[in-house]
Amino acid sequence: MRRAALIAAALAALCAAAVPVWAATNGEGDLVVSFDGGISPAKLPRKQLAPVAVRVGGDVRSASGAAEQLPQLRRITVAINRQGRLFDRGLPVCRARQIQPAREKNARRICRGALVGDGHVRVQVRIPGQPPFTVRAKLLAFNGPRRGGRKLIFAQAYAKDPPGAFILTFTVRRRKGTFGTVLTTTLPKQTRKWAYLTHFDLRLRRTYGYRGKRRSYVSASCAAPAGFESAVYPFARATYRFADGQRLTLSESGVCRVAG
Repeated sequence: MRRAALIAAALAALCAAAVPVWAATNGEGDLVVSFDGGISPAKLPRKQLAPVAVRVGGDVRSASGAAEQLPQLRRITVAINRQGRLFDRGLPVCRARQIQPAREKNARRICRGALVGDGHVRVQVRIPGQPPFTVRAKLLAFNGPRRGGRKLIFAQAYAKDPPGAFILTFTVRRRKGTFGTVLTTTLPKQTRKWAYLTHFDLRLRRTYGYRGKRRSYVSASCAAPAGFESAVYPFARATYRFADGQRLTLSESGVCRVAG
């Protein structure tokens, strides 16, 4: 029971991480990180926005295989191309207290109207006196409220072995430039003695009705130049920050085709 409780506590405090395109990898010494993702479908209107699913994901590993020596990943920032737009007007909002604690099926039942995506995380748990072990949990992403003017996405994670639920909190903000939508998650202080994130993947997708029209939580277009039926574009940029001061940034490109 104590072991299960420690795991649940470690993972719970992590609350504040389509078709794939090309994967990007970078490393610093024994540390190797990767990032990949994409938009589905790849065939989209040239100017009008169309419903899409966006997926982002990454891994942290040791080149030598000494996973227990990995530095702790403290923050992940994923900036997505400005052609991808988030729209949540009229979509129900889920509060963190509604889904924590809760089993996966209960969280889905309680906040079904606010469900906007899914994914997974893997966390290496390091407890003094025990060898490191890995816990894998499924994510259910829910449309959250705004905090300080910024949108939140609550990702409820449920691990079956040992059983336990926790929440990942993603902050969403808009900015100028190529990468206009930025998602950020940070490892909280209370987990920094034992929780080491080694994998994350998150897929956002949802269509719903609002004011008599069909809306999509994520929409995009294919901004190919006139006379061209496809385009290569900078899809996303991910920055990983570690407890030992390392900061690694990876970029990912994608290809879209013009529909019609």
